[in-house]
Amino acid sequence: MNKYWEKLRDIVPTLQNKKVVRATKYRGAPSKERFDSEHPLADAQTFYKEPGRDLVILNLTDMHFADFDYRYWTAFDAEKTMKRLVKTVRPDLITVTGDIVCSDSTVGAIARFTRDMDALGVPWAPIFGNHDDEGNCDLNYLADEMLKSRLCLFKKGDPAFGCGNYVINIAEKTDAGDRIVESLILTDSHHGGFSENQTVFFEKTAEAVNALTGGKAELSVLCHIPTAEYEYLVPHFIDEKNGVWEEGFGGVGEKHESVCCGRDANDNPVDLGGFFEAAKRVRLAHVICGHEHLNDYSAVFEGVRHTYTLKLGMGSGFRREFNGGTVFTVGSGGITSMAQRCVRRGKDRDLWRLKF
Repeated sequence: MNKYWEKLRDIVPTLQNKKVVRATKYRGAPSKERFDSEHPLADAQTFYKEPGRDLVILNLTDMHFADFDYRYWTAFDAEKTMKRLVKTVRPDLITVTGDIVCSDSTVGAIARFTRDMDALGVPWAPIFGNHDDEGNCDLNYLADEMLKSRLCLFKKGDPAFGCGNYVINIAEKTDAGDRIVESLILTDSHHGGFSENQTVFFEKTAEAVNALTGGKAELSVLCHIPTAEYEYLVPHFIDEKNGVWEEGFGGVGEKHESVCCGRDANDNPVDLGGFFEAAKRVRLAHVICGHEHLNDYSAVFEGVRHTYTLKLGMGSGFRREFNGGTVFTVGSGGITSMAQRCVRRGKDRDLWRLKF
């Protein structure tokens, strides 16, 4: 039996019980973790890179797996793209910036995605997006399913901040001991952006990393919803559709849809939870987000680079040119390069590449 029919066979029991599955509420175990502001790195994970060799990170986002609608079928394309990217990029770590599943039923979809990720054989660190809990599975259930993967690095974290606020410190071993070179702060901004609680989590964590490393480790935040600064960068396009930028912003990439950041009552972009002011205080280097399917730009606003990750798969808001993943390399001083890797007709190419 070929792989296509194996996957079809997997969904048959769910299809036979479609009404029951849709009506069932799948709830996971709430986290009992509590954030210790005095020791914010107590639960941080360490991921080691080889000295003298850049660590390769592949980011995937907005794959939108679903149980019953057309996105059950478009997921086949996403799966092919995932495999292609892993084969060509050969990542050491995969990050996932949200909207893994969507629609009214996702119990089969999250199991499918977890199996797919496990089969890739690469450690992976996901966060949630705004669509993930819109159906019959809550975030705790989705997290519990993903954590069945032997390679999943997800942590639920303190429920006061959401589900999925955690830290992965990338370090290399030296004669003087472990040295953190990059701190990835993964955040649950899946509904609207940063809350004041999340800003506290971020700032306390970043301050602790700075204190531990003497400010020598680079800090990067991964989130789903873009922050207001993505909108503040828009006037500095000369040509949005063709990716032409004013000088001085290090801009690359294109804009083809509105920025869905947090906004006030007058629809003006707003720095939710005071996140960006905190980001400047701790000298954040990168904000990396998903969510938008037709934007792929990256540029610097007030010293912080803001980067969209490239959408995976053929679901809503699809353009063939924007199908793939985002590749980051991390060296001894932090992120050394990033690229948008497009996969089209079984071949891949970089839409743009930056070196630092």
